[in-house]
Amino acid sequence: MTEFAPDNIAFLITRPAGKADNLLAALDESGVSYLYQPLITTAQVNVTPYDIQQLQQADAVVFVSVSAVISLQNQLDASMLGAPLFAVGQTTAMALQSWLGRSAEVPEDQRSEGLLQLPQLQQLAGKNIVVVRGNAGRELIKQGLVARGAAVRYVQSYKRVALPLDGELLCQQWQLAGIRCIVATSNEILQQLFKLVPQAHHHWLTQRDFILVSPRVQDSALALGIAQQNIILAANANDWALLSAISQLKREYQ
Repeated sequence: MTEFAPDNIAFLITRPAGKADNLLAALDESGVSYLYQPLITTAQVNVTPYDIQQLQQADAVVFVSVSAVISLQNQLDASMLGAPLFAVGQTTAMALQSWLGRSAEVPEDQRSEGLLQLPQLQQLAGKNIVVVRGNAGRELIKQGLVARGAAVRYVQSYKRVALPLDGELLCQQWQLAGIRCIVATSNEILQQLFKLVPQAHHHWLTQRDFILVSPRVQDSALALGIAQQNIILAANANDWALLSAISQLKREYQ
């Protein structure tokens, strides 16, 4: 975790390790003080021979995150994946380009809803589509594709794992540092934050500003007791959208 002194460090970044490097570098360059504390990490899940067969026979392969790409890359030769590629976000598409040397279709609206609007995913009768993802997650993509006649199979290449942390101690440190805003880039992170921090500190949590990345996560935040006026929605979950939201809020804090 970033070293700190009790001098009103406004922002707490909770993005998982390995996914936060570019954002943290951009914050350093912009002179934004922050604490960094990931709450969850990812662990690779071994794909099965059947998974590999499904990938090779797919008419299209959808990747929902960078972790999905990297965890599969560690287990699969690039020559075995020849189907058209789709990525929910631009960062995921960049990871695919780096691995496979070819581009993936990416929606302008970098969410599941946006992916389902792509023209290439409208007429799918009889098509076999594989979605590479972690454990659990939204069912929206599968439901949308199945409704259009596709046969959809999941390949799980990684799982999310909560880090073993002392929520009481961490919350005391955050309060001492003067945290005013928490950046949570997924529903899993938001839920884990409230699970980790003892109930006695939940009132303090709900009084923070939260930078979130989708209406779905916003709905979860409202259900947890965070007021609408304390929620800022970034344009999407990529580093530059988060940096823009943080920079704007920093100006308001000054």
